[in-house]
Amino acid sequence: MSILFRTMREDEANEVALMVRAIAEHVGATTVPKLDGESLTASADLVDTAVAEEDGQLLGACLGLMTYSTWRGCRGLYVVDLFVRPEARGRNAGRDLLRFQARRFARRGARFIKLEVDESNAEAQGFYARLGFAKKAEDRLHILEQDEFKDFVSMGGHST
Repeated sequence: MSILFRTMREDEANEVALMVRAIAEHVGATTVPKLDGESLTASADLVDTAVAEEDGQLLGACLGLMTYSTWRGCRGLYVVDLFVRPEARGRNAGRDLLRFQARRFARRGARFIKLEVDESNAEAQGFYARLGFAKKAEDRLHILEQDEFKDFVSMGGHST
């Protein structure tokens, strides 16, 4: 059978959340993603999820959102997570799923793709390099995590 690429149905959100958790397991992350089906469904206005399916089984998922680059002066696709089940790897499912998602975002004006890859995930780094992605050594990710974000928001400097 051939692999079908389409948008996620609401009843598949739990399974997609499990795929995201599998990414963390794959890279040996010490933290477990908090994503669950309910929060993914509740964020459908922000996160756009495409899936790869074969014979009624989900093989992979690509979660993305529209971003904007002031440096490029255009919209782009930010890939939040891309996962393909191990048994489906080597069949171009990841490439084709990412291409499916990119085409969908291109219709909405996206002109580039941006994503992050765990430093320890050599397999993913190689995958993206083969597709033509360039690692931007000058970019460094800075994150204000949830607790620190809450503290930052509640600090002085309020405006009315």
